[in-house]
Amino acid sequence: MQYKENINYDTYEAIIFDIDGVLIDVIKSYNQTIIKTIEHILTNNFNINLIDFPIEQLITKFRHTGGFNNDIDTTYSMILTIVYCKLINKNDINEIFDFFTELLDKIDDKGILSVEKELERLGRIENIKNQLGYPKDDNIISTVFNEFFYGPDLFRKQFNKDPKYYFDKPLINNDKLIIKEKTIKDLSKKFNGKLILISGRSKIAANFTLQKLLNYFIKDACIFLEDEKREYSKPNTYAIHRVFNQLKLKNAIYVGDSIEDLLMAKKFRDETNGEKIIFCGVYGKNTNSSKNLKRLFELKGADIIVENVNDIPNILNNTKK
Repeated sequence: MQYKENINYDTYEAIIFDIDGVLIDVIKSYNQTIIKTIEHILTNNFNINLIDFPIEQLITKFRHTGGFNNDIDTTYSMILTIVYCKLINKNDINEIFDFFTELLDKIDDKGILSVEKELERLGRIENIKNQLGYPKDDNIISTVFNEFFYGPDLFRKQFNKDPKYYFDKPLINNDKLIIKEKTIKDLSKKFNGKLILISGRSKIAANFTLQKLLNYFIKDACIFLEDEKREYSKPNTYAIHRVFNQLKLKNAIYVGDSIEDLLMAKKFRDETNGEKIIFCGVYGKNTNSSKNLKRLFELKGADIIVENVNDIPNILNNTKK
């Protein structure tokens, strides 16, 4: 656990949480949805079979760029790049992985636009983009991804239409709660009930997994970005501005697990000409990717850094005032 000692944490009146990777472990749900969607589309639409390709390792690398808070963006970028590699006769798995490594070193927080720009410098990708149709409405990537994640029943509830590709158990079932109810109770007491969510997932998906824990949050102030316009996605500061305006907040702590979360908090701070928000980065259990994320949080100046969201009450209660 790390924190800046020159901040009086008692003066902050609310705490805002991201959900995925902070309150919920999504490795078996969202990560698996990315993998299964990539495999499905490569096999069925491009006749490409990649055996033992390290997709999950690349998912982490994409998230660390600061432009891929949306997992469907990550899915699209990986499919686009793999199909392009095949087009230029890069067929070996190691060769394709090396291509991704070089690509990821060049992209920035502009996400899919950055990926497309780098690929267009190398060759023509227009036909592949047209075939995928992303992010236009009813594109195949979003459809397949959401069918895998939500399953038939929740898919109908969220999108008001029937699934076409997947009719088995939803991968959202694999969500695993990280936050303990005691942690939420402690933080609710400390912040006088001012607990809020700003998440990339939908309200239906949040309700499905958090269930009764949602009752601790100010529901009318929570923002679920999947249900909002695409341009409001992180690191756009729209959501934080909306929460601050609605609750008339003077300041808050934002808790997230991604570079997008950190960039959003920093941009909001710049836009408000002050330190109205401080950022707490959650880097996760001890893996190579979590160690890299911790280093990135340190490098980019996160105010608080914790391994687990349940460490936050101890940080706030034991910091020097």
